[in-house]
Amino acid sequence: MAAELTVHAVRRRYLFLSGLRWFATGLTFPVQMLLYAARGLDLAAAGLLLALYSGLIVLLELPTGGLADLLGRRRTMLVSATTYVCSALCVAVAHSWWQFAVAVTLSAVARALGSGPLDAWYVDTVRALDPRTSLRAGISWGWAIEALALGVAATLGGALPGWFDGLPANGVLVPLSVPAIGAACVGLASLIAHAVLMVEPPRHRTRSVLGVPGQIRNGARLAWSDPVIRTLVTRTMAVGVAVITVEMLAPLQFAALLGGPGPAASAYGMLVTAAWLGSGAGSAAAPALCRVGARLGLRTPLATGAGATVLNAVAVGLLGLAAAGRGGFVLAAVGFVLAYVLAGVPGPLAMEVLHERVDAARRATLVSIDSLALQLGVLGGSLTVPRLASHAGSQYGWLAAAVALVAAAVLTSVAHRGPQPVRYALGSQRASESQHQDRTNQVLGRAAHARQRAARGAGPRSQRSGGRGRGGVRRRHPV
Repeated sequence: MAAELTVHAVRRRYLFLSGLRWFATGLTFPVQMLLYAARGLDLAAAGLLLALYSGLIVLLELPTGGLADLLGRRRTMLVSATTYVCSALCVAVAHSWWQFAVAVTLSAVARALGSGPLDAWYVDTVRALDPRTSLRAGISWGWAIEALALGVAATLGGALPGWFDGLPANGVLVPLSVPAIGAACVGLASLIAHAVLMVEPPRHRTRSVLGVPGQIRNGARLAWSDPVIRTLVTRTMAVGVAVITVEMLAPLQFAALLGGPGPAASAYGMLVTAAWLGSGAGSAAAPALCRVGARLGLRTPLATGAGATVLNAVAVGLLGLAAAGRGGFVLAAVGFVLAYVLAGVPGPLAMEVLHERVDAARRATLVSIDSLALQLGVLGGSLTVPRLASHAGSQYGWLAAAVALVAAAVLTSVAHRGPQPVRYALGSQRASESQHQDRTNQVLGRAAHARQRAARGAGPRSQRSGGRGRGGVRRRHPV
């Protein structure tokens, strides 16, 4: 593999595959609720579908992460892409609630299967090629490409139904079904691209899916025992509360500011596109902002991420001020876009730290644990924030989101002060074993040399310094 690929080539493949996968998802994003309504589903039925989707992801997140670590990242991504194509085709032709439920189930399985393997493949592959390479640029650009793909695809997906308005309103395919057909086509291209570009070394032994529970326990044990990972996973949960608050309250607030859902639809669509593009710009700028932060006294990437999260809380506060009647549409729009731009900065920085603190055997499982924390935060926010906003006013819902972001900033700052990670430089178990063997040989060689000196009469100094390194200081990495 090292003779065929370079670090830059692997990064290009990672960014291309990430963009292709999320472009397919973005095509159906703006028309999903409209398609439900066109097929005769009311708001309560649509809500049940969303609840089914979220619940399945929560249940499947950890098992699918463990499966990726056991069976391989490439295999798992191929199953995910195949399942997604099936789900998109089901959405396009579904007419009843149970048919949409089948599509939603397939979509949730595909999302859970694909939540970590590609990132884990990228980190393992580049570290196998160059153990000293930095992950920050690749991960940051990965987040940026995802946001860019979502924004561009959402714009295209919103326009596609108008290009096919000649389709019958009650046929097998309606104009609102076209984005789902497009998503299936892009998903098929993604399946082929993953099969060709996602090169993975052969597994040294066959692992059974029966090992998934043990794999989950190992990953959960690592997440709980490492204080930095534990803090960052909790931070992700707090971010989930803020994310769902923005997604639920922003459309309603802009509709109220612009005089109803009809006039707000076009303006809000443009704002969503600008927000996703801004989020991508924030993620792409994260490495440069780290360098700027270092000159300002923010010594680590997590310190820069904590600062960006505090500013994100301020941006959400602007939305709260607009909800309270101050500033109007302009203030709300500025706060909305800024919130997405600033949210793009700390995510890849925190993910880089997580990857640095886990070995290849548990990488996808840990990514799934972090994703599960986000989903739990989203679930908790969806149950509490709407009730708070309906009883006390939407400005208090925004206040809850701002408080959650301040908590996330504090947790990021705590993680920044945590212990340094054990460097899992190489991406395979064979490399880890080789490194351990090298250390063993070095220590045995030093011990043999000491015995030879003692036999020649080197005397007390050799005996006093036995088992110690230069200057008599005990080495930090015992065998």
